[in-house]
Order: sequence, then C-alpha cells, then structure tokens
Amino acid sequence: MRLRYLFVTLLLLPLALTAQTLQGIVSDAATHKPIFPATVVNVRTREVAYTNTNGYYSITAQQGDVIAFTCIGYKNEERTKPPSVLIANLNVAMEQQEYELKTVVLGPGALTKYQVDSIERAQVYKIPLQRRPPSPIMSPVSAIAEKFSKKAKRTYQFQEDFANAELQKFIDTRYTPDVVTSVTGLTGDSIGYFMYAYPMPYEFARNATGLEIKMWVRDNYKQWMRKLSPEVHK
Repeated sequence: MRLRYLFVTLLLLPLALTAQTLQGIVSDAATHKPIFPATVVNVRTREVAYTNTNGYYSITAQQGDVIAFTCIGYKNEERTKPPSVLIANLNVAMEQQEYELKTVVLGPGALTKYQVDSIERAQVYKIPLQRRPPSPIMSPVSAIAEKFSKKAKRTYQFQEDFANAELQKFIDTRYTPDVVTSVTGLTGDSIGYFMYAYPMPYEFARNATGLEIKMWVRDNYKQWMRKLSPEVHK
C-alpha cells in the first residue's frame, strides 16, 4: 500500500512542478458585478492576463506564486495561488478606491477641445436641458399634466439622448481610429468593424492612461482575430 502511495506521489510530482492554470472571477466587492477589464499579473513570471466582460481570467501559475490584481478605480489586490494538480480556482472581490479630489480652477486655455465643444453645446440647448418635472407635492396638477404632455416626453427623451451623446463624444476622444491602427495595424473599414464590435466603456475611457487604452485595444484585438480565424487558433 505504501509503495502505491509513493508511486502516485512520484507520478504527480512533475505535474506540481510544471506550469499550472489559475482561473476565477474578479468582481466588485460592493455590487458583486464582474470587473472588466482588470489586469492580472503573475509577479514571479511577469505574465499578464485580463478579465473578460464576465470578469473571468485565466493565467499560468505555480503553487505559491503571488498574483496581483489591478483595475482603475479599485484598490490593488494580491493573492497566493492555492495548491492544485492542474487547475486552481480563485475568485477575487476588489474594493473601490476612494479619492479626495482637490479643487482645481481652470484658467484660459486649460480646457480641452472636447470640453470647449461640450460647453458650447450645453449653451445652445440650455432651455430644453434645464427643464425639470414639476413637483407632485407642490404642483400636483402640473405634475399630472406633464405626464401626458407629448412635448415634455420629447424634451426628457432629448435630455437622455444628449447625455448619452456627450459620453460617446468623450469616448471618441480617447478611443480613436489612429490608436486602433497604431496597436493593430488595421486600416479602412476594418477599423470601424473592430470598434463597433468592441465599444469602450465610458468609465474606462475617463480613467485609463494612454498605455492602458492601448493594452485594452491589443487584448480585444486578439479576441477579435480568434473569432475571425477559429481554425488558425485551435
């Protein structure tokens, strides 16, 4: 019996010493929603992986390796790979980072082109953007009439569309065809197809550095190429 245990131990020893896989889900500690994209790094090997839209990651690691998890707006986390034969599961809940913002006074020339254009658009549509529903307590009759007013519905829909358009215009200042071309080499209509297939989240565009945006494009480009050529990547 002891010889059998010794044989099994010797058989599994090479597997324990070879590269193994660590996988899991990275989520928000407060909302439990998946975090995308989060960066996952094996501190020992410097291998880098990223979570997908479901928060899932997979990275090569040996027992005892320290794995670092980072994402803009969240506190950095480090975990040690648990023992396993081939595949280990490790879910990580990341806490949001709280920042104390200092008051900044912008002088002439300190605004970006996007900010200048945004201010001008807000001035042009100032009247419809400032419209608010009347209080059902202070003006109950007006509040009821507002619910049935087609003009009011159009105005509030315009406000929502305007806000969404402003977010997209900002994303377009960070996630540009030139950036996609510099990272992927794509040209022509292929750029539009790629950017349509992988829209960039506003919060990421707002907080990411230029390098992080390029890394995000590179990671999504790899996924895009695998979908276009599944036979090549089998």
